[in-house]
Amino acid sequence: MTKKLIFIDLDGTLLNDSFELSPYTVKVLKEVSKKGHKIVLASGRPPRAMLPYYEQLGLDTPFIAYNGTYVIDPNDESFPALKEAFPLEDVKDILSKIDFPLLNLAFEDDEKIFMDKLDPFLIGYFPKMGEEIKTGKAEEHLSKDVFALIFEVEKLHYEKLKRLIESHVPIGCRHWSASKHCEAYYAHYDKGNAAKYIAKHYGVRQNDIIAFGDSDSDYKMLAFAGTKFHVFPCKSFLLSENVPALEKGNNDDAVAHKLEELLLN
Repeated sequence: MTKKLIFIDLDGTLLNDSFELSPYTVKVLKEVSKKGHKIVLASGRPPRAMLPYYEQLGLDTPFIAYNGTYVIDPNDESFPALKEAFPLEDVKDILSKIDFPLLNLAFEDDEKIFMDKLDPFLIGYFPKMGEEIKTGKAEEHLSKDVFALIFEVEKLHYEKLKRLIESHVPIGCRHWSASKHCEAYYAHYDKGNAAKYIAKHYGVRQNDIIAFGDSDSDYKMLAFAGTKFHVFPCKSFLLSENVPALEKGNNDDAVAHKLEELLLN
């Protein structure tokens, strides 16, 4: 069998709702790796929040963090890493022009995490792994380019914030479903471009790429793959309309069952 390059989103796709990998999923993915297939984790999470899963699966491949702006291989220093941060001056300009209340502001550079106030939601999604979290007036700690920039605002201010952020081309702004949070992102860096970057590095053809996801941020990655699936139920109309669905959900090891069917049986 031709060896496959497999891209897998984490939250809502590979992880269950408790943000865990089940023993069955770990077993199957390790068996897939032993067969010579390459598994690449892809997430909006920062690297520190991906490494525990990466290590639990015993991977030796690159991974995609921050929805495509950060691609590294923790085990191979020769891998040409991709790191694209938000320029300090752009971030300062955006913050200087906000004329409505922020419920919270959070950002992180390559060393520390800053928040106006501790946010259990963000700590759950972006858990610290030894990094220091500084609270207080986060803006006062801006001193270098940042890799994540997250705002919490009332719904009535979202469109104004979006216009302000997107005036700094090519930075975009997207709202997180079911919360008051929104994040800045690079419009020309996404999981799809990161997947192409890794596929080119390995010299893998599009037809030999498999991808799994559940949200809009996964769409371009799945569109690039020769074989693609969304985990049901999914949060993305784009995926629901354009990508085949898995019968099982993320709490039922959907990805592991499909990989076992495709690559191990």
